[in-house]
Amino acid sequence: MKNLCLFRLNGPQQCPAGDAALSTSSLELKINHSKTATRILCILAFLLVIPSAVLAQGNANMVTQFSGTLKTAQPGVLVITRDDGTEIFVQPPDELPNLAFVAKAKPAFLGRGMLIRFSGVFDGAGNPLSKIEKVEIFQPVPPQQLKGSQRDKFTPGVYGDPHANPQQRVEPQKYDVVGIPMGITPTGILMTQAGKIPVRCPLAENVQFELRLNNLSLAQPGDPVSVSGFYQPSDETKVKAENLTITTDRVYGEPLANENPRNRRASRRNRAADAEEAPAAEADPQAEATE
Repeated sequence: MKNLCLFRLNGPQQCPAGDAALSTSSLELKINHSKTATRILCILAFLLVIPSAVLAQGNANMVTQFSGTLKTAQPGVLVITRDDGTEIFVQPPDELPNLAFVAKAKPAFLGRGMLIRFSGVFDGAGNPLSKIEKVEIFQPVPPQQLKGSQRDKFTPGVYGDPHANPQQRVEPQKYDVVGIPMGITPTGILMTQAGKIPVRCPLAENVQFELRLNNLSLAQPGDPVSVSGFYQPSDETKVKAENLTITTDRVYGEPLANENPRNRRASRRNRAADAEEAPAAEADPQAEATE
């Protein structure tokens, strides 16, 4: 018998064939145990990951987009009355260019500390080939609050297609101009100092001046507001804005309807004559202050 193991009185004698069979069985048993342990670990990991994913999904920010009217604006938070009457507390966007107050304006509104931007077609020598249809008026923004290509919209200069090769730049193409307004000639030529480059462009007859500020200095209660952003599912009345735009039908730089310059000059002359006839003590300082 080949697999018969003989024993001696001083101890057992190992059987090579039996040991080989036993080793093979042990190895298979270890492999099966290893596979079973791996399966158990995978199942445990699966059971641990799924609840975490579900929990994370339940706490994820929800996208929202709505319109309404401005109620109040305080540093760091705006209260907006949504179109359905619900009051929403909104945090402004982190990126300042995504916050905008937009209104129509007149050239008379241009003043010190303001910049303008517009687009036009120019030839290789810098001569304008088209009239300007729209001019945006804005205020400077701290450079540290701007990212990437945003800087080109707020830094004085002339910007063309960055991907155009030098040979194409001698041909007519569109440029964006950002600079300080230097005035408008009687013939309708807009003069702009775009960094170190003086630019002269004709304005179209129906040119539009748009005031676009990245702050709330001119916003008033009742102005229309549009918001897109996120909120936690537990409370949709607290929103973190990604984009926020406030508009108004007020026109800046336009004289008031009851403010006729001729009448105003005449009334001032009349008041001056009346002041000469009346005693100085009877002058109404409050009335003069309102002028």
